[in-house]
Amino acid sequence: MARSRRRRHAPAGLSDLLVLDAEGVSKAARDDSRVQLWLERARELDADVVISAVTLAEVVRGVARDAGVNRVVKATDVWPADEVLARRAGRLLGNVSSDATIDALVAATAVAGRQGHGAAHCVVLTSDPGDLRLLLADEPGVRVVAV
Repeated sequence: MARSRRRRHAPAGLSDLLVLDAEGVSKAARDDSRVQLWLERARELDADVVISAVTLAEVVRGVARDAGVNRVVKATDVWPADEVLARRAGRLLGNVSSDATIDALVAATAVAGRQGHGAAHCVVLTSDPGDLRLLLADEPGVRVVAV
C-alpha cells in the first residue's frame, strides 16, 4: 500500500541522466525516501545514474560505515574528473565568479552528460541547490533538485 502511494508521487522531469552530489549519495545510502523515489524513477526509465569521482572522495572514508555508500556507488557509474571536465568546471566558475569548486565539478559532470553522452535531460540531486543552480543557470536541459 505504501509503495503504490509513493509511486503516485514519483518525481517527473527525469528522462536520461541522474547525477548525485555528495549529499545525494549519502541520502541514498541512508534510504532517504525522496532520493529513493528519484532512483526508482531512474530505474523505470533506464536512465543513467552517475556520480563524479570528486563526489566519491567527499563521501568515502575507508571505514566500515562506508558500506551504505559503497552500495550506492556499485549501483551508479563513477565518472572521472579529467582535464576536460576540470576545464569545463573552471569555465562554469568563471561565468559566475564563484569559488565553489566541488559544486562546479558536479555541475560539469551534468553538462558532460548532456553534451558528451547524448542525454536530453539531466537532474542533479543535492541538499544545497544554490551554488549548483547558479552554475547551471545557462544549461536549460539540466535541472537541480533539492532533496
